[in-house]
Amino acid sequence: MRRGIFPLFFLFVLMTKAPAMAQVFPAEGDSLHYRLIGFQVPVQSKATSYKLEIFTYNNDRDKSLLAKPVLTQQEKTNKIIATVPAFGKQYVWRVQYMNGKKAVGKTDATVFVVRENPYSNTDVSKVDVINAATKYKDILVFFDNTRSLYNMQGQPVWFLPQLPGINDTGIHVVRDIKLTKDNTITFLTNKNIHEIDYKGHVLWSGPNDGKISGKNAEQYHHEVTKLSNGHYMTIGDKFVPSEQVGKTDTVTILPTNKGPQTPCGMLIEYDAKNEIVWTWNSCDYIKAGDLITHFNAFYLDEKNKVFYTSYRNIGRIIKAAYPSGRMLAQYGYDINNDGSVLAANISSQHNCNLNSDGNLIMFNNNFKMHLPTAEREKDCVPSVVVFKEPTEENKTLQKIWEFKTDIDTFAKPMSSGGGSVRELDKGDYLVCTGLPGRNFIVSADKKILWNVLTWQKEKGEWKPASGYRISPIRKEDLPKILFK
Repeated sequence: MRRGIFPLFFLFVLMTKAPAMAQVFPAEGDSLHYRLIGFQVPVQSKATSYKLEIFTYNNDRDKSLLAKPVLTQQEKTNKIIATVPAFGKQYVWRVQYMNGKKAVGKTDATVFVVRENPYSNTDVSKVDVINAATKYKDILVFFDNTRSLYNMQGQPVWFLPQLPGINDTGIHVVRDIKLTKDNTITFLTNKNIHEIDYKGHVLWSGPNDGKISGKNAEQYHHEVTKLSNGHYMTIGDKFVPSEQVGKTDTVTILPTNKGPQTPCGMLIEYDAKNEIVWTWNSCDYIKAGDLITHFNAFYLDEKNKVFYTSYRNIGRIIKAAYPSGRMLAQYGYDINNDGSVLAANISSQHNCNLNSDGNLIMFNNNFKMHLPTAEREKDCVPSVVVFKEPTEENKTLQKIWEFKTDIDTFAKPMSSGGGSVRELDKGDYLVCTGLPGRNFIVSADKKILWNVLTWQKEKGEWKPASGYRISPIRKEDLPKILFK
């Protein structure tokens, strides 16, 4: 009996020790799509610090360890954040457990590979730093146009990997990559909306079942945001009979709805089980289809229960109550000149959100889609704009701050689409200028704190890489992202 029990007991001991083995990361044979890595080893009770050593792997583990480390980093914790030198390389690493200056043990040497980045390498794209960052030298930035995460030196440290059934090979089909409040990553493709973790594990995908669009699949576009309650909000199109849309309040310069069906821009909210919990149809308020209005952004102010939606082609922002959907105000170009839209000099704006003071901020391309072609490009330098909304005392929409993007001669100061603005510290903004391929940080007193240009190689020539949106990751958030 005893001999029969022993193997089972031994197996139980091995199983209970399995979590300790899982504490080592990267593990033997891991293939990573990032250089910025959260190295992790088991805690050693005698260690006062942990010395990480990383070597280039040359097909012989022991000989590799005899070379000089390409990186040595000593920390007081068993979790160490470090960046290996390059993509497309194999590395071998270990940690020495230190007590003062004395080594009291070490981990096994472990080999892993960092895959080649197909979107951010010198054969495909590059980032030129015009003005280096100082105040924000430690933040990281997602660039949609190369589906990669960069440091402030313009070097990629992470890229969105190929995920079967999730994304394809086209460089510009991934949009709105950003960090969530849960330290996960959301993005959309030309097929669906998704949430992943830093390591590329798929956590959630939209249903994409056509319940909103009425087609075989949904028509998600522009933006997806994870809300504080764990729900997901995005933009889609619902196709309805054109006669149901009614008369438009747009001028004849813009496209018209043609055909038996009209796409109506929709806000859609899903829960984690992919159930539709809320929708809002822009055609109920603008009486025009998405071909005319180009619904391109939204922002939900969860605290004050209001949301904002942006319409590029008609230069308009709608503010509405959430969840009732009741329209509270319209800002922008008053096409009908009847006072129904509160005047704001915006056109082809690409996003809208609120800053820390509760003021409305947006990236204004200032490209006047509603005017004839000959007039569209007059005085059309894009800008970052901050508006103070109407109050009981002041019924007007006030432009209280603006920064134009013609900051040097390295990029054309004109764009008809794309772009974004995100507040960093109070009054400092991270900006993507869209088509010109420029990204920068500007301070509240209008000083340039960082300025880069993105390029892509086409037929052997470097050309500006048009941007879509960019979004930040702060250094203090990295432990929660890398060690999930």
